[in-house]
Amino acid sequence: MNATLLHLSIITGVATWSLLFWINWDWIKQGGRKRIFTVLASVHTFRYIGLVALIPSFFNPEPFNFSHTYLQQVAYGDFIAVILAIVAVIAVRKEWKTAAFWTWAFFLEGTADTLNAGPNFALHITDQNLVGAMGWLILTVYVPALVVTETLLGIHLVRGAIVDRKTRTTSVSQ
Repeated sequence: MNATLLHLSIITGVATWSLLFWINWDWIKQGGRKRIFTVLASVHTFRYIGLVALIPSFFNPEPFNFSHTYLQQVAYGDFIAVILAIVAVIAVRKEWKTAAFWTWAFFLEGTADTLNAGPNFALHITDQNLVGAMGWLILTVYVPALVVTETLLGIHLVRGAIVDRKTRTTSVSQ
């Protein structure tokens, strides 16, 4: 068997999530940095779903040659991302002084986890029939949402850091 339909669905998922955010971007932007971050980061509060990789009746790692240690790394990486996303969203919404720390901690850990898990899963799946219904949904609906929001979060956070630095530099020189 092959994974052509699965890979095509993953690509379509990325395109669909990109379209959804593009359609709603004006509204998201109107809320400023707080809304941009909270909308994008909120998608990551569902990453606890990654814990399903540790449940043998939902995911059989043998056909993919994934070790239990690797699956723990991916599952707990997702769970840490959930905790950091929740803390970061609260920090931004409540305007904590540590909000920047939490946003970057969440973004860096979550992106590292996605980069560790995403390509490994996508490249090791050669038979789409082995992923099961739950795996299909996670890989074609949720992972694309993570990829799109992490890309947008990265752009948002870097732009925000540049603006903040320019603002500090301008106010210091005046």
